[in-house]
Amino acid sequence: MFEVGIVGAGKIGSGIIKGLIEKKAFKGENIILSDVSENILNPIKNEYGIEVSLNNRDVFSSSRVIILAVKPNLIAPVLDNIKDLNLKGKLIVSVAAGVPIAFVENIVSNVAVIRIMPNISLSIGYSPSCYSLGKYVTKEDEKLFVDIFKNLGSAINVEEKLMDAVTGLSGSGPAYVFYFLKALTEGGMEAGLSKDVSRKLALDTLYGAVLMASSTDKSFDELINMVKTPSGTTEKGLLKLEEYLVEKGIIEAVVKAAERSKELGEAYGKC
Repeated sequence: MFEVGIVGAGKIGSGIIKGLIEKKAFKGENIILSDVSENILNPIKNEYGIEVSLNNRDVFSSSRVIILAVKPNLIAPVLDNIKDLNLKGKLIVSVAAGVPIAFVENIVSNVAVIRIMPNISLSIGYSPSCYSLGKYVTKEDEKLFVDIFKNLGSAINVEEKLMDAVTGLSGSGPAYVFYFLKALTEGGMEAGLSKDVSRKLALDTLYGAVLMASSTDKSFDELINMVKTPSGTTEKGLLKLEEYLVEKGIIEAVVKAAERSKELGEAYGKC
């Protein structure tokens, strides 16, 4: 029996394996991964020493915890293919954006299901992973889940109705941060810095700002005011950001991503 089985070797599935093994939470021999292509599976097998299979049924039949790391449109066919198996005592963790727990429970009845929304940073152990519990999840199941995913960052329990908002903020969030870093780097280059120096300064500045914000109870506005001075350089830069409605754009990005998550979920019924 494998401790963890993963269906889907994409960015999230392979990221989970990378994070768990590099954090020494599991040995490769305790993990099984399935996907449709040996060309995808074999490099991961060779790097981490895991078991692999082209048959999803192998993962479901031989794992205590099964992580569904496939696209939303593949959830139904994957589950239809294994619903005849005896899944008693197993825990299914679904990463599929927008797919309600009830949709999974309706196909594989009487099975513990947890819905989760991590982000791509789980591969380095820094993903905030919000999760919601299905009606068959026990305290033991939840503890087992948290014990696994705390190795990949943080595990935060939320009501399922909030998962679309979570998707819009933390699920898509890394892309917004990379977008800001790209702009910050290009701004430095426009001001005369080399690409390497500008990139280094952008990364270290963001990293330091995040550490500072994490170490205090001060509001973000208070922290901004600690940096800027009247008629100073920072105030001049912030006024330009306000002129271009950058704050509003970021807020709208989160909202639009959340709305898209909700749209994806409508195809699978209401929570």
